[in-house]
Amino acid sequence: MFAYLLAVAAVIAVTGIIIAFKINLDKIKRDPEQMGKAQSNFFIGAAISESIPIIMIVFALINAEPVPMEDLYVPAGIVMIMMVFAAIFIFLQRSVDVEEDQKQAVTSFSFIALGIANAIPLIALVFMFINAA
Repeated sequence: MFAYLLAVAAVIAVTGIIIAFKINLDKIKRDPEQMGKAQSNFFIGAAISESIPIIMIVFALINAEPVPMEDLYVPAGIVMIMMVFAAIFIFLQRSVDVEEDQKQAVTSFSFIALGIANAIPLIALVFMFINAA
């Protein structure tokens, strides 16, 4: 149960951050001058979408008990798939409908989003393997 709670937290966090990323990236593509406002909106959206996963991680850690390594394969695989999905989605969105004058703003915004999208999954993986028996 512990490992799956961490995996669900990672799925919720990545999904919410990707949605916030897509909405704000479209704003940057329409008007690169609005990068500051779009980044602020993205950070607020990312913070809101990470609030429930953080609570889930804390709850999982409070109720943690040692888990055999064999029981971590599926939840760790789910978390890694979400990390790969986030990276692929962000880099594909970075290259779609981007004009030359927007490339700098879109690239920097994409790398910021990639770091934020992978934060909760990395935390989940670390806690999974720290708690392995």
